[in-house]
Amino acid sequence: MIRYETKRSLEQIFYHMAKHPFLSVTGMCFLLFFFGFCETTGFTTFSYVYAGAVMSVLFVLLIMIGRIGDTAGVRITIIIALSVLTAGGLFLMRSFNNSPAMMLLTSMTLLAAMCALMQATGTLSDRSFIMLMIAGGVMLRLTYDLYTGYLERQYDVGSFNWTYGHANYIEFWLKNGLSKLPDEKEILTWQYYHPPLHHWLMALLLKLLTSCGMEYNKACEALQILPMLYSSLTMVVSYRIFRWVRLRGLPLVIAMTIVCFHPAFIHMGGSFNNDMLCSFLMMLSIMFALRWYSDPTLKRIIPIALCVGLGMMTKLSGWMVAPAIAIMFLYVFVKNIRSWTRYIGQYAVFGVICAPLGLWWQIRNLIAFDMPLNYVPYGNTQFDMYCGDMSASERLFDFGNGQLSFVYVAYTDQGFDAPFCDYNPTVGLFKTAIFSEGKNGITDIHFPQIAVTGPILFWIGVVLGLLCFISFIAVMIRKDPGLDGLSKAFFSVLALTLLVSYYIFCFQFPFTCTMNIRYCIPLIPLFAMGLGLLLRHFGGKSAFERTLRYSVYALTAAFALMSCLLFAQLSLTTA
Repeated sequence: MIRYETKRSLEQIFYHMAKHPFLSVTGMCFLLFFFGFCETTGFTTFSYVYAGAVMSVLFVLLIMIGRIGDTAGVRITIIIALSVLTAGGLFLMRSFNNSPAMMLLTSMTLLAAMCALMQATGTLSDRSFIMLMIAGGVMLRLTYDLYTGYLERQYDVGSFNWTYGHANYIEFWLKNGLSKLPDEKEILTWQYYHPPLHHWLMALLLKLLTSCGMEYNKACEALQILPMLYSSLTMVVSYRIFRWVRLRGLPLVIAMTIVCFHPAFIHMGGSFNNDMLCSFLMMLSIMFALRWYSDPTLKRIIPIALCVGLGMMTKLSGWMVAPAIAIMFLYVFVKNIRSWTRYIGQYAVFGVICAPLGLWWQIRNLIAFDMPLNYVPYGNTQFDMYCGDMSASERLFDFGNGQLSFVYVAYTDQGFDAPFCDYNPTVGLFKTAIFSEGKNGITDIHFPQIAVTGPILFWIGVVLGLLCFISFIAVMIRKDPGLDGLSKAFFSVLALTLLVSYYIFCFQFPFTCTMNIRYCIPLIPLFAMGLGLLLRHFGGKSAFERTLRYSVYALTAAFALMSCLLFAQLSLTTA
């Protein structure tokens, strides 16, 4: 018999976690951060004692406060069982040379055990399941960071104590603070042209860690906690957006599963460049814009201005949320034309906050160095990855020449070792979404153990991605009780801006390295939302609807499981 107070107590726990998810996820990230400081070489005996103690305390709090079990003896037995399972996993991890794969296996087993326990006691709700799934997503991101150094699978990072790249840009702010801005020669150095918010935050954390006595190189590796945090919080923002469009039940779980376990967010959670922070701020802008639309007040427009402005202060491509937000602003203004002064005032406040934050860096460089506002350095046309001599039809519609038989991102450059260079932007989109890119990239050349896993995950990702894309389009053109006309226009313009900008960028800068999901990563949660909304429409009344729903459930579950397996396999050897 399930006691009523047990169910109610657990629901209250997860209610408060879901009510303050940003604090919950941030707390989890920083608790985990101290375990290994984002690198396996940082593990010590203290690390394992710390991890065991933290997990035991969490078990005690969850079991005792949630009142799982009818008697104190049953609760103590459950706590002991979970603690023994944790200790066993940590022991295996220690025995297998601090293996992150064992850490991932242990954490996923514990989360599964917690799900089974809550299911058995009748306390497993949508809210609690999604919070546990987000916890699984955090653990997957942490595991990847633990075995991925800042020189592996990175984007234009260069190296600390070097002369260029994102790492050197971080060091510039570390050494100079805000007392000196880059001069013209420095601005033209690789990556120094980027707005500085991300690099400021990384430099600030690096200063803090070294001031606390951490060795410099170890502190540099530990900086991965920030992109890991941004990637983890993106799960929370996605959840809030999905709830705004009234997703619930299994459609909500399916959409969240895609976001929590999508390889693109795992890669970006370990990347030292500014893409993950920019994408996170773009997602926040979307969430706050939807909230403002529900209640268009001055108090609610300020967070939109801050997020758009700070997003552009991280990377200029943060502007891509602006067209959709502008349409929303215009619609609300016309709809409430009799109160036009109220909205003119709000939009003025938005502009006063957003424009200086988002454009001061570009305007400063334009005035000081005559640098175009949208400046991006052009690559060397002698590189093998240059594909500007190919026609548009070849690049858009040619899927041959081995591009799909070799499912990983293909570069012939040293350190990549692929048999050819990709040139189709659509192929690049799918490949980088699953395998990222960069030196020692994820291929079966560098990691023979994924020779089977890699292609399976890739093709599952392609099928699921196309299904999400088609679902999004279908939802946008049909009637839906969760979306009015403006909401559909907002999401449609947003997705179109991201997708069209990506293809234009690929043709303006015709290199394999520009064909990357990181330039339009908010498309993943947007299209996952489309799939969730379509599943909500197909309630399973007919045989076709039931077949579709069960097929999507199976495909999504396989996607999550294969993603976890791939990242576990990657940790077994160091590339």
